[in-house]
Amino acid sequence: MGIQSEEGLKQAYNLLEAGKPQDARRVLQETLEYNLENKEISFAIWCCAYWTDYMKTLNELDVFEQSEGLISHWKSFMFDLTRQKTVHDRAVYSVQKGIFTVALRNYESLPEEAMPAQQAEILRKQALCCKKLGRYENALQLMSQAVNLMPSSPELLSEMADCFALCGEDKKAKVLFREAFFLDAQKIDLDFMESELIRCLVQQVKDKGYTGSLLLEWIPVYGVLFGVFNIKRELRSQEFGKLRQDIYARENEIKDPSADSKLLTPRLINMYFWLIDHYVRTKDDDGKIKEILLKIKLLDRAVYEAYVK
Repeated sequence: MGIQSEEGLKQAYNLLEAGKPQDARRVLQETLEYNLENKEISFAIWCCAYWTDYMKTLNELDVFEQSEGLISHWKSFMFDLTRQKTVHDRAVYSVQKGIFTVALRNYESLPEEAMPAQQAEILRKQALCCKKLGRYENALQLMSQAVNLMPSSPELLSEMADCFALCGEDKKAKVLFREAFFLDAQKIDLDFMESELIRCLVQQVKDKGYTGSLLLEWIPVYGVLFGVFNIKRELRSQEFGKLRQDIYARENEIKDPSADSKLLTPRLINMYFWLIDHYVRTKDDDGKIKEILLKIKLLDRAVYEAYVK
């Protein structure tokens, strides 16, 4: 790569990192004239065009809607990247830094919300931006504030778990991930999970052929089987009572021919895992544990064999 091309790319990447894809595109197009075969320049121009056209549509929106749009469009961008023959990391990193810097600045400019749920969501989005910018300690502080406002939110707990993992506190991360998937796996957004702890587990479950809603339900099951969700806590008496009620309801539901048994099976198995853990901790009758193990065996023999081995 010629010196002129490298200088042009450097200048363009600085502009992208500042959230100015239109200006970066102009520089790149001028640079391309000196090196028409440079694939990195061509790829960077594609990135700039992708974001320039979209950001023009945000001008009439308020700052909150702009940031929401940027985060939503980032998902589309990441998907469209998979269709590119060659991806250049420097360009993607520069786009990422610029987009999430702009989004974070907008979120930080918002006034504090009176409703806890709304304020927690703003804090979550600020933390998400910080994660994408590599500011993991800041992200963890923001997520701690959000969870204090909404302590039973599976979405917030999973985000906080991800932050703990990124900060090297895997034990805390494992507890919170397991908790979040137990509360409601369907409310967890995997798209912005950054830590290797959860990304590796997600990929392992994907490799078994699960996608979408089924993927979310099977993650906590395989999290236990693969030894990832191996940090457990004791259920409070009220939680134990609710767990038994939920199991009873799901067992009746799965008997209905019209029920989605594919979705209910992993959900029920995960509940059984929690129930077994409770019986082990309280040193309850072994007969109860054997009864639950038999139920798991009837639902999925492969899971049963992996669990008891």
